[in-house]
Formats: sequence, structure tokens, C-alpha cells
Amino acid sequence: MCVRYVLHKTDAALAAIAQALSRPLATPDWVQPRFNVALTQVVPVVAAGPAAAAGEVRGMMWGYVPFYERGKPRRRLLPNAKAETAAASPAFRQAAAHRRCLVPANGFYEWQTVGREKRPHVFMLRDEEPFAFAGLWEPGAEQQPETFAILTTGPNDVVRPVHHRMPVILTGTAMGRWLGDQPLPAPEYAALIRPLDAARLTVRPVSRFVSNSRHEGPQCLAPPEPAADTPELPLG
Repeated sequence: MCVRYVLHKTDAALAAIAQALSRPLATPDWVQPRFNVALTQVVPVVAAGPAAAAGEVRGMMWGYVPFYERGKPRRRLLPNAKAETAAASPAFRQAAAHRRCLVPANGFYEWQTVGREKRPHVFMLRDEEPFAFAGLWEPGAEQQPETFAILTTGPNDVVRPVHHRMPVILTGTAMGRWLGDQPLPAPEYAALIRPLDAARLTVRPVSRFVSNSRHEGPQCLAPPEPAADTPELPLG
């Protein structure tokens, strides 16, 4: 499960996607560096689908709202889609076929449970190479914004000691292969959702400051505090 990520270098992340798509992508004026992206926040997403020109940067809310939830007063928000089953899921199958998107990122967080503590870790590509998560998006309706979910897959050897799932990470030509509005052949889909090669990923523990979803700024990436000095913060 991926419920927080880092997008503090949006220009670099969009430039990597633009290179993969062989087309320019501009960073929207409203984008700010984000060290703790969380559910319900609006972030840049590179979309494709019937309602979006291929490779268009759009502001979308994280927390996919399936079509059957739109009219409910308390809608269910889905941060993730299980990559292995999304293509057959009632919530995601139309998006998997026709609304695949790229979510620019510079890193992501997972929490390791140690006793009664949840210790945050940040995962980044080596040399802090920017990348994109494989995503699915849903059109907005009435006063509701467009929404997206991040696909997750099984962990590689770097993520496994911390968490049992990891986001689907795309780099280079894989980004262009994922983005689209037509169904992918099953072998191509399966190849794209594989866990990233563990040799490309780094991990380090970070401050529990990031555990509060309201916290923002470079302190989210700071080293962890001595256990005796800082009380455990709730994951929220």
C-alpha cells in the first residue's frame, strides 16, 4: 500500500516523463514542492483517456472515486489499486483499459512496524532519479474533481523488510508504454506491473514528523529522532 509520497522536484519528474513521451510538459503554475503528499490532496498527473489529450498535465485529487460511489454523501476514496487484479475489478477495469495515467514522483514512504511503533522510511531511486507511478484515473462529476489511484504490486528485496506491497514504479520507455486509452495486451500489462529492480532503489529511515499527514516541508525527509527524545506520532 502506498499512502504518502514525495514530489519536491516536480520539474525534474515531469522532464523525465516528457523525455519518455517525446513531447514537452510544463509544470502548472499552482504546483508547489511537496514532501508529504497524502490522500485528498490535488497534485499533477499526466493523463490519457477519452476526456484528456494524451500526455496532458492535469490537477487530480488522490483518492480514486469509483463511478458507483459518486452520488453517495460519504464517498469511498481508494488510494491504491492492486495491479494484479485491477483489470478485472469492477472499480478499476474501465480505467485500466482506457484511463491509464502517470503520477510524477521523487520518492515514497512506507512504515515498518516494530513492536508498538510505526517507523517511517523513504524510498528513492539511486541518484534521486525522478520517476512515475503507474496510475488509473476517474473523471469528475458535478462538483467532484478528477481522481486517481496508484497501482501497487508485490515488494522487491529492498521494500520487503518494511512492507508487503510497493507502488508500481515506471521509468524510461515504460512510462510511454503505460500511458494510454486503449487496452494493453495481457503480456505487456504483466511486464509493466512487475516490481522495480531492487538494485535501482534505496531506502533510509526518516523523522516521525512525516507520520502526520498535515506536516509538510523538508523536515519530512530529516533523519529519525532519538527514540527517547520524541514521542511516537499517530499515522494520520
